[in-house]
Amino acid sequence: MAWGNFLLDKGYLASGALTKYRCVKYGATPETVSPVAAITDDIAGVVQFGITAAELLDGKDASVRMMGVTEVECAGAIPLGSWCQLEADGRVSARVGASGKKLVGKCVGEAAVNAGDRCAMLIVHTFSVA
Repeated sequence: MAWGNFLLDKGYLASGALTKYRCVKYGATPETVSPVAAITDDIAGVVQFGITAAELLDGKDASVRMMGVTEVECAGAIPLGSWCQLEADGRVSARVGASGKKLVGKCVGEAAVNAGDRCAMLIVHTFSVA
């Protein structure tokens, strides 16, 4: 199965080690991304390749899928067609009721069965207007 279908991938500097196929947020300095730290973070997208601390020192950049379908690591079972919400470690879980967790996408293929599985997710950026 084809996992990804990108509309927009962008390169960023990583401000810390990043885990492949997890959501990332914008960093504190321009043109950087960092690991998600809270369920309410606004995501920049999903990092496509992992970056270790050693690779940071070598100057490896992050490739972030910002729009389109991406492979994403799941925190548990996510049935096909389910909305996906953000977990504090950058993984996603199936949206169940009002949890306060940020909505980040929809499972559009290869559903997840267990924690650590990956699914194909259409990235959906949400926003709120004050």
